[in-house]
Amino acid sequence: MILDTCDHMGTYRALPGMEKIIAYLAEHDLASMPEGTYEIDGQNLYVMVQNPTLKDPKGAEPEAHKLYADLQLVLSGSEYMGYAPLAFLGDPVRDPEGKDIAFYRGPFTSLRVPAGSFAVFFPEDAHAPSLLGEGTGEKDKKAVFKIRL
Repeated sequence: MILDTCDHMGTYRALPGMEKIIAYLAEHDLASMPEGTYEIDGQNLYVMVQNPTLKDPKGAEPEAHKLYADLQLVLSGSEYMGYAPLAFLGDPVRDPEGKDIAFYRGPFTSLRVPAGSFAVFFPEDAHAPSLLGEGTGEKDKKAVFKIRL
């Protein structure tokens, strides 16, 4: 798991997909783009622009992905994102067949992610995105880059 500001994104150029993400950000104003999914490199790398309604962290089920890493970039507002090493949570409580997502129960740490910051979650990282917390509004705008590993 990585949490940092966009000013330091170049530090992570060695990560899969990061060069293409940095180039995409230089050419596109994600904050002005409507919600939707935009291909960058087919199913290997794409971005979902979202305006999620933030949810109460109580009862949140952390999720994890086997095939993709998530780079979640907050464009406006702020949100909290839950994090726990997947190994701490045991077996999934829901694992929808044919989907690259499984849901877990268990304790997680909540991290505030303000606009201009990003978090990267790898397959071994359970995460609970789009959470309410001190200093957040009801909604924010974010971009979720899906990086096939």
